[in-house]
Amino acid sequence: MNPSTLPIYDVKEQIVSALREKNRLILHAPTGSGKSTQVPQFVLDSDIAQGQILVLQPRRIAARMLAARVASERNVKLGEAIGFQTRFESAVSDDTRVLFITEGILPRRLLHDHSLKNVSTIIFDEFHERSLTTDLGLALTRQLQIERRPDLKIIVMSATLEPGPLAAYLENSVTVHTEGRVFPVDIRYSAVGRESPPWDNAVTAVRQLMNTETGDILIFMPGAYEIRRTVEAVRNAHLPELCTLFPLYGDLPPHQQQRVMEPTDRRKIIVATNIAETSLTIPGVRHVVDSGLARINRYDPNRGFNTLYVETISQASAAQRAGRAGREAPGICIRLWSQANHDTRSPRTQPEVARIDLCEALLNVKMMGVNDVSTFPWFEPPPEIALKAGFETLVELGALKADGSVTADGTAMAKLPAHPRLSRLLLESVKRGVPKMGALAAAVLTERQVLTGKPDLPDRSAMREHGSDFNALAYLIDRAEQSHFDITICTRLGLNAGAARQVLRTQAYFLNLLRHQRMHTRDNAEDPHALSKALLLSYPDRLARRRDMGTLQCEFRDGRRGELARESAARGAQFLVATEVREVRNRGQQPKTILTLCCGIEEDWLLELFPDNWRSQTNFSYNAERKAVEQRTKTFCLGVLIEDKLNDQPDPEAAAEFLAHYIVDKNLALNGFDEETQAYIDRIRWVASIFPEQNLPQMGDDDKKLIIKELCAGETRYNAVREKEVLPVIRRILGSKSHFVDSMAPSHIQLPNGRRMPITYTVGQEPKGRSRIQDFYGMNASPKIANGRATVLLEILAPNHRPVQVTNDLAGFWEKHYPELKKTLSRRYPRHEWR
Repeated sequence: MNPSTLPIYDVKEQIVSALREKNRLILHAPTGSGKSTQVPQFVLDSDIAQGQILVLQPRRIAARMLAARVASERNVKLGEAIGFQTRFESAVSDDTRVLFITEGILPRRLLHDHSLKNVSTIIFDEFHERSLTTDLGLALTRQLQIERRPDLKIIVMSATLEPGPLAAYLENSVTVHTEGRVFPVDIRYSAVGRESPPWDNAVTAVRQLMNTETGDILIFMPGAYEIRRTVEAVRNAHLPELCTLFPLYGDLPPHQQQRVMEPTDRRKIIVATNIAETSLTIPGVRHVVDSGLARINRYDPNRGFNTLYVETISQASAAQRAGRAGREAPGICIRLWSQANHDTRSPRTQPEVARIDLCEALLNVKMMGVNDVSTFPWFEPPPEIALKAGFETLVELGALKADGSVTADGTAMAKLPAHPRLSRLLLESVKRGVPKMGALAAAVLTERQVLTGKPDLPDRSAMREHGSDFNALAYLIDRAEQSHFDITICTRLGLNAGAARQVLRTQAYFLNLLRHQRMHTRDNAEDPHALSKALLLSYPDRLARRRDMGTLQCEFRDGRRGELARESAARGAQFLVATEVREVRNRGQQPKTILTLCCGIEEDWLLELFPDNWRSQTNFSYNAERKAVEQRTKTFCLGVLIEDKLNDQPDPEAAAEFLAHYIVDKNLALNGFDEETQAYIDRIRWVASIFPEQNLPQMGDDDKKLIIKELCAGETRYNAVREKEVLPVIRRILGSKSHFVDSMAPSHIQLPNGRRMPITYTVGQEPKGRSRIQDFYGMNASPKIANGRATVLLEILAPNHRPVQVTNDLAGFWEKHYPELKKTLSRRYPRHEWR
């Protein structure tokens, strides 16, 4: 194809003119318009940029293949005027004018060269994908343009991003839009059943296309596992014609990725992740089968856990995928979901800044001299909780001080292009004499899963040496390498040969980084646990404790829990570090937290490495079976419970106080609160109301708690307190005022015949006494108490103990009512005395 026929050429002059007038350009161009290959050349061939042109790509395959395409179009050798650079590969020289790079490289360049002095233009391609490093790179270059490099040109390109918010962010920018000339794509929806796996549904769609259409087919699946299942399902489907199958995902070796671009004698079926969603046009593709799924990594700052779920894609991603079918000719896109389902999907994909760990980005921002990261001018600011979690992690890793300033360790960590955890791991491994093992561990943590099954080995005990999954993996990878990654041996070892090779490649990359920092890279440690200690220092917040040795359940700080992988080499350890904590869903879609890539930890190491992170906490609890208070002392390190010890002799004062609170809260019965005691409490309350100046206790709930506390003194068992007498305790609390209560509110009054009449007291009422009429003979007036402040209300009873009069005027009773009562009652009860 002649590049000049691409739709982007319709706006070439607008692009060049805009860049001559302004230094900020937003280009909205649809899929297949040619923007990724041609816009860098527009800039290069004009006189608007004299320095290097950086073109940021979201994926390594895109950076490499686009550079190769542009070099081919310009008839130059890759690595000369046109080059590329990714983490593992590069083709670049001093003469390189256009450099395609992966997004993470730009922040690293800015750390080493704050002004980007040899760079004239930075192009952010496929910006709608909104990776964290892209957002960070745009914010940093925007600041650079404002503060130091007003001549720096920034171009942001996207097929689906709304240009409005971006134009507001990039003030004084020019927006150029082209409709393009994409061929029509017939979108078809297939309402497949949820119970069918996506690879089976994809086979059905492929068969439909092959029966009626010509041209190659691109199938989108969420990950490598689904790709392998789809390739297998297509291969076994007995399709109407022979075809050539190509898997395509990020971890494939470059030469295998390149094969999808090459012509074949048969129809091609490419099964890819979203790696094929943008940037690249795969020759021959006419049709797309879209599962509508993607594997999305998220970080939960509340729990500090990563989640990796297969999720439905957004409408914007679906549009991008469908656009693959209309790049070279009219095509068909079969979506394996319904139109109704499509209408409910999110319009756009959530940007990474809102959903992944921010530690590395925050450390980069700090290294750029930003004191308050909350004021950093993000295109879209991350959630406050994610910023707080990232800051706390960096402090715990020793990269930042509590005041937010960068430490010497943090500076050293920032020099290594890796997550701060991995940087700390590499530096600690060097310090402890295990740089190769540390680099291998960092590689394992960086790359995709190496293990595919349970190793079939007679000497599996060697894998469990030192209780570390990393030692076990090192053992397996070494065996595989010795066999030159023989497939049969790798299968027996339970290894994915390609993933194991990639781990070794990444290990070599990390070791090379250390050499550039003039650090030694040979293992010479005598401590067999040196790597585990380095891992502990790199993942201190992932320290976990087995709940008991009979279960795989583990507890982290703050009550978080997870289940140790059954095959972990650390399953014999009480304490462990889980470097990989993932929340997955089981077949019932229930979340489950799995701990993998673990290593056992000794308690002594915690004392050695974290002497200032220990605390003890004494708690009391009530043992319902023993009906007694128990004292437990819990010891924590890094917020994780290390020891829970039962004290046989609890602190008597604290235990008594706890028991008192427990009795009150549970309203447990105490036999000492009998009728006599309650009567005395009523007397105290009544006297307190009559004599407020005496400041007697009101005998409310607070006073009852005080009484129970006194009862519990020296006791730890409920039964002992339950049988104690309460009245002596109350008198002891009252002290000398108990005599005042007794004299002002006597419990009984002596009647003339010698009988002692009980008196009852109620606050706000007259005290009451009751007795037979004969008992009052010889008493001429109602008795008074409380120094004459109260008259006793008398309930006068007939011989049958039924009341015949209630009065507080006994003299009046004798005079007015008694004569008639006597006549009546004496006839009814002649045997009783009547005066």
